[in-house]
Amino acid sequence: MLKVSLTEVERVFRDFYNLTHFKIVLFDSERNVLTSYPKNMCRFCSEVRRFAVLEHKCKMCDERGFDVCDKTRKPYIYKCHLGAVEAIAPIYAADINVGYLMFGQIRSGERESIVKAAQTSNALYGTNLTEDMIDEMTEAEENFIDSAVNMMTLCASYLYANEIIRANPNILAEQIREYVRDNLDTDLTLNSICNRFYISRTKLYQLSKKFFGIGISDYIRKERVNEAKRLLRSNTLSISEVAAKVGILDDNYFIRIFKASEGITPLQYRKIEEQ
Repeated sequence: MLKVSLTEVERVFRDFYNLTHFKIVLFDSERNVLTSYPKNMCRFCSEVRRFAVLEHKCKMCDERGFDVCDKTRKPYIYKCHLGAVEAIAPIYAADINVGYLMFGQIRSGERESIVKAAQTSNALYGTNLTEDMIDEMTEAEENFIDSAVNMMTLCASYLYANEIIRANPNILAEQIREYVRDNLDTDLTLNSICNRFYISRTKLYQLSKKFFGIGISDYIRKERVNEAKRLLRSNTLSISEVAAKVGILDDNYFIRIFKASEGITPLQYRKIEEQ
């Protein structure tokens, strides 16, 4: 679902890391890792993930974080099962979840609790988690972590707005189709669609041409006529009311585009359908 310019993503990630010293990771909407910076985990987490049972616990912590993001549509800060701080920010294009950013492996003023958790892990699972590994973890205060979450959220917006990460065109086209159908009774404009899905008019036209076979303006007119035909068959609304229901307030214009599409006027269409 997500198309990525890895070189550009990693440039942004490197800048984020240089400012925060937090490892940052990009996931797609299916929660698969696409890239990260730095590439390697800290020694503490690398040692933990050598053990299948502990790696599973790490993944379950992350899954709960993703679930909270999906529910709230907001960034979420949490602690892993060994006490390290992590945060996830969802990436949305309009109503489409296209991925997530995560940073982690942070020690937030609770060294002793992590030491105790590490000692317990060593005793139960045979890990070799040392205090040196814990001291190597990036340490940050809560207010700095909060600021880093805000920065990560800005990064998510920047990456999508500049098309460094992009939604799969198939999915985006379907979302545009649904949006048009749901808003036929409004003053549906190209700008409103572009603003809704964070794409340029050129991209919108290209998507429409590729997936709908016609330009976006023609597609909107086609959908309005199709909806008008459905309403005309009900025979309960006047021609003016039908026109208004498909977002056209000028009756003459409605009749003109309907006839251009169907070869007959709306009234003639209704009479034929009544026979």
